[in-house]
Amino acid sequence: MTPRERMTTALSGGVPDRVPVFLRDLTLGLDVTGLSTPEVCAGAFDAEMSARSVIAAQRELGHDAVVGSIQYCGMEVEMLGGQVMFPPRGIPSVLRAPLDSPEKVEDAELPDPRRDAPLSNMVRSYRLVSERIGREVAVLGNVEGPLTKAGILRGLDVLALDMVSEPDVFQKAVRFSNDLTDDLCVAMCEAGVNTAMFVAAATDNPDILGSEAFAQHTLPGLRRLVDTVRKEGLPTVFHPHGLFSNGDNAGLVDASLDTGIAGFQFAEGNDLAAAKQRWGARTCILGGVNAFTTLLLGPPESIRRETARCLNSCMEGGGYVLMCSCSLHRGMPLDHVREMVGTCASLGRYGATPPAGGSGPPSGGRKAGWALCPTCGHRYRLVNGRGLACLGCPSAVNGCDMTRCPRCDAEAPIGRTASERLSALLRGYRSQYGRASFR
Repeated sequence: MTPRERMTTALSGGVPDRVPVFLRDLTLGLDVTGLSTPEVCAGAFDAEMSARSVIAAQRELGHDAVVGSIQYCGMEVEMLGGQVMFPPRGIPSVLRAPLDSPEKVEDAELPDPRRDAPLSNMVRSYRLVSERIGREVAVLGNVEGPLTKAGILRGLDVLALDMVSEPDVFQKAVRFSNDLTDDLCVAMCEAGVNTAMFVAAATDNPDILGSEAFAQHTLPGLRRLVDTVRKEGLPTVFHPHGLFSNGDNAGLVDASLDTGIAGFQFAEGNDLAAAKQRWGARTCILGGVNAFTTLLLGPPESIRRETARCLNSCMEGGGYVLMCSCSLHRGMPLDHVREMVGTCASLGRYGATPPAGGSGPPSGGRKAGWALCPTCGHRYRLVNGRGLACLGCPSAVNGCDMTRCPRCDAEAPIGRTASERLSALLRGYRSQYGRASFR
């Protein structure tokens, strides 16, 4: 399978050859090319340098899906009259929101993303990336959610006050944001988005503005985007921040799915296993390693362990895309990202297509390398049980006839042949790295 085919299959709920990786690397490519932030992002935006950075990162790291341009929150801020800071080796940030008065909200005019820079040059970057690698690699669009975009343009604190004291201004700011995003989605799709539109909604977070605002403003705006992108022949993926896998916000996932999205990315702090169990039959689950702790800080062993844990929780039955908990920007150690991508490539392969109508692993039970936990009912690969849950136990490399469930830690017996094969495999694996057989 090509990376694009892999990503498309997973988003449709199917089983590809292996779990695809989507980094949503928005400015990380600048660290690969060594370009400064201002020379690409400031002013009119350099489409050629942007495309070159996106492609260089994909070739360097080997992920399956890319955002078609270097991007940051607030790309339209300066063209609407606001101010953005461009640190030489950092991430652009909004210094002054463009719609910082009610009068500016009232008088704001929509830019044309096909004609007006920098948006037009960002769209051109999508075209260049699609022309150069889009036949093989998945290219996704990246836009902000309704309240996230409005918060950027108006200022989040001011927008929150508007919601209470100036509802007319609030509604106009959100409507303007939806119109802007809608136009941008169409332009991106025309330019070369070939797999999906990704809606990044950091402040469409019910823990920030409340579940009522999510229901009344985020969901209608999301539904409109889904319909717009569907007319372009593509699905939509939604990524709000907040805790959704359980608790009071879980119902908002169901409401989000009712808008017609094809995938839901869960941010840090969510239980991916619970999300897969509850919604995996209905949508593609996206998510994975915590970008702010594990991926940033390492060490590599922690990255491999958490990546494997995410795969074990979500890859069964397909319909899963490995991501970080949030977007990746410059400053993230490239070796750490490479470790995560490589671990997914080695551990995220599907042995065979599951039986029709089923969501379990290939048939054959333990003879095929699978075990069924007698306590929690979780099906898992024996190599994951022995290599992860049994990590550090001397018996794991000395022919122990038990394995351990990576989900609940319960033990289960395995045959002598499987035990000896796994023990030899682990001994050989650790010897490749000059490590003791156990620790």
